[in-house]
Amino acid sequence: MKRVYWCEFPEKCNWKKLSEWLKHEKITIYVACTSRANYGLWKKKITKYSENIEVNAWPTLPKKEGYWFSGYCTKEAIDELDQYRGLKIKIDVEPPIPKRYHFLSALTWIGTKTVQEPDNSPYLRKKIKSLSRDTDIILSSFPLQESILKRWGWIKEENLRYNYMFYSTCIPFPLRKLYRHYFKRYFLPKHKDAFIAVGLIGTGVFGNEPTYRNVKQMKNDIQFLRKEGVETLVFFNIESISQRGEEWLYTSLEIA
Repeated sequence: MKRVYWCEFPEKCNWKKLSEWLKHEKITIYVACTSRANYGLWKKKITKYSENIEVNAWPTLPKKEGYWFSGYCTKEAIDELDQYRGLKIKIDVEPPIPKRYHFLSALTWIGTKTVQEPDNSPYLRKKIKSLSRDTDIILSSFPLQESILKRWGWIKEENLRYNYMFYSTCIPFPLRKLYRHYFKRYFLPKHKDAFIAVGLIGTGVFGNEPTYRNVKQMKNDIQFLRKEGVETLVFFNIESISQRGEEWLYTSLEIA
């Protein structure tokens, strides 16, 4: 079983504490960055703390340009991906970031973006295909039908890897059983080799997303996904693990 960790706010991570916990373990993280130079600075800083942390790039855009990548972005914003050629990177394919997060507003946000294909989706698909020739890419998005994701610029290629979010904390409690049923019966059988992201351990860019109340909740999600045959788990996010305690790290490293 493999583990990967997202790091959206590297400045909030206690790298010193994390390095002490990782004396006998190696982990791979993808750190949010605004440029290749910014990525280089974080990689240099993090690897000074520990050689057991592999640091890869998670390109992001300014919020006014969408934050994530999609066909709604300008071609100039999409071209920002060129600077990461040759690296190991994660690309989030999602509609432009809304002003705030709430479950119902999130459904509306996604729902209104599922019908029409934005103008620059073909351009993003072409860009990703070009980069994939010499760049190790994980495409990350929602656990939705491929036909919807393709409208945003998502592309299916043999040399790409894929990550989908299983963020149970973002699902209202009465709907979680149904959410698991959807993953078990409909989604996971079609995405046997995909990475599946577990969370939320800490809040993301909105600052108010629901998170695990305790480590047992995370462990339950790990056990569910392992039982369904998921081989690579992703954890959001490593900075929150460093804040909440070593039990969270060790639980993520356990073989359930």
